[in-house]
Amino acid sequence: MTTTAPSRESRRQRLLEDYEASTTKLLSALALVYLVTFSLQVIVYEPQQQWYQWATWFGLFLWFLFVLDLVFRFAVSPHRLVFIRRNMLDIVTVVIPQLRALRALRAFSSGGVLSKGKGALSGRAVAMAAVGTALIVWVGSLMVLSAERGAQGAEITSFPDSLWWSFETITTVGYGDFVPVTWLGRFFAVFIMLLGISVLGVVSASLAATLVKQNQPATPSQDDVLREIAELKQMIADLQRQLPARSTS
Repeated sequence: MTTTAPSRESRRQRLLEDYEASTTKLLSALALVYLVTFSLQVIVYEPQQQWYQWATWFGLFLWFLFVLDLVFRFAVSPHRLVFIRRNMLDIVTVVIPQLRALRALRAFSSGGVLSKGKGALSGRAVAMAAVGTALIVWVGSLMVLSAERGAQGAEITSFPDSLWWSFETITTVGYGDFVPVTWLGRFFAVFIMLLGISVLGVVSASLAATLVKQNQPATPSQDDVLREIAELKQMIADLQRQLPARSTS
């Protein structure tokens, strides 16, 4: 009996899957660590301090690791177009360094260090989507404040103001009391709008589907059906044993 050797494409796919399985949680955890350091840099803005400079170099080092990870996975992937469609967040956070804090969303994606939900309709999955929305609000506040700080005529000059603006933007309320004045701040605003609407849509759809599922009558499981079949067989057997006794009496 002869066995065919795995094709080059299948070997590359297996290598990619093994690599992602062993590095996804680590990279998502590093993304969360970067988010913490980036938050401190934006909220406690002290560029002349030594800790601030070390945090900047640390962020550049993590970004370099993310670049190496993306390049390696792209080179190994046997289906490049499929890889690009499935990893748009990673590509955006690498190509646009100002958005690399959004890479922390990987912690809530499939296989992430905080992703333990089972199914899109599970309560944990809905909670993860809600936390993801809160993360977008937080990261959006940091990015806009970083872009607007020091700009002429800037209206968003403190973290509370940027946090309030981010809530307004992601919920599409838009009171207009705070408006970005720089092109980078406006770019972040559009990005938060699009990403926030998408995530909020997932949360709303998941909640609606969960409520519909709860209102539907429960369907018997396979074990219940098999148990009922066994009980019916036992009842039939008992009736068959009783028939000869009645016929002779």
